[in-house]
Amino acid sequence: MKQVSMEMNKGPWSSDEDSKLIHSISIFGQGRWDSLAHVAGLKRSCKSCRLRWLNYLRPNLRRGKITPQEQVLILLLHFRFGNR
Repeated sequence: MKQVSMEMNKGPWSSDEDSKLIHSISIFGQGRWDSLAHVAGLKRSCKSCRLRWLNYLRPNLRRGKITPQEQVLILLLHFRFGNR
């Protein structure tokens, strides 16, 4: 039996791929990344889609510098709990 492998895109994501992923997640929700990548028509692995969403495209993702209050909180929690 001949096995047909679909070529996967590697490297930087295009804005078209980003919009396809965002649109698919808005319809089907997060999770089931293997089927979501296929339904969206992306030639990306499920892991690549999941990481792209979690690290770059989520609407509630905050970027930038942390505030002085956040820095103090991090230091206090680290002092209390260590590197857990």
